[in-house]
Amino acid sequence: MVFDAVTLGLFMASAVRLAAPILLASLGELASERAGVLNIGLEGIMLLAAFGAVFGLQASAMPAVGVLAGTAFGMAAAAALAVAVAVLRADQIVVGIGFNILALGSTSLLRELFLDPAFQVPSLRSLSVYRLPYLSEIPIVGRALFSQSPILYAGVVIAVLLWLTIRFTRVGLVVRAVGEGAGAADAAGISVTAVRFGAMLFTGLLAGVAGAYLTLVASGGIFVDNITAGRGYLAVAVVIFGRWNPILVMVASVLFGCADALQYQGQAIGLSISPPLLLMSPFLLALVAWVLLGKSKAGPSEIGIPFLRGQK
Repeated sequence: MVFDAVTLGLFMASAVRLAAPILLASLGELASERAGVLNIGLEGIMLLAAFGAVFGLQASAMPAVGVLAGTAFGMAAAAALAVAVAVLRADQIVVGIGFNILALGSTSLLRELFLDPAFQVPSLRSLSVYRLPYLSEIPIVGRALFSQSPILYAGVVIAVLLWLTIRFTRVGLVVRAVGEGAGAADAAGISVTAVRFGAMLFTGLLAGVAGAYLTLVASGGIFVDNITAGRGYLAVAVVIFGRWNPILVMVASVLFGCADALQYQGQAIGLSISPPLLLMSPFLLALVAWVLLGKSKAGPSEIGIPFLRGQK
């Protein structure tokens, strides 16, 4: 195995870069799950947002507008899901899976109708790299941690703020109350529907940014069918892996990013593992997380359960 300083730096940089969309999406998913909603439709939200980001970029030739358009698409998609799940109390898993299938087909159609394959992508460097002064000069870790996209830095800040909000504020207390005991929260005068709707909109916001990152940063402004490639499902698993704690979710995102990076860097560091096995590694971790969900008591007690007033 070859693991010199240069190779290690490249591997770490790749892992952190690949962790960014999973981190953002999983932080959004954490808010929904804390409120009792298992948002399986996260994959579809990210996919629609990824299309929206490129659509916004082509319409304006401005990267910032692309990010805003992706965020808007993500929130609109989350609002549609929230109507079905939080307002109409439909089955969260069935609706989520159906929504993902719908998003996959609709974005393929929208790509053919509205995106120009010959579009000259403007410079996206403002979204791709920002070198933090002095810190980016640190050997090995400087490039990996402090020469990344501003969107990634924003994700780290959001993780810390979300941890503080959930742990120390009334808003966090209300969200946790709805996820732990919707009936008791309703009896205390809290609108369970409004809290879950708001949490899903927050999920859509962050998943929208994650989708924009996939196309504008990771793919150079190009949208292809199924560009999310299961990252929405991975984000759901990351939340479980991180025990519904934003800081642990951030660590788990990097772990999944490392597993993802092995697909591209595994041969460079001399791993004698079949590429298909490396491709499977993030999803094997996700499977472990789903198994842990069935045994864990750390998650919200009413996650995935529709709230019906008067039902015990």
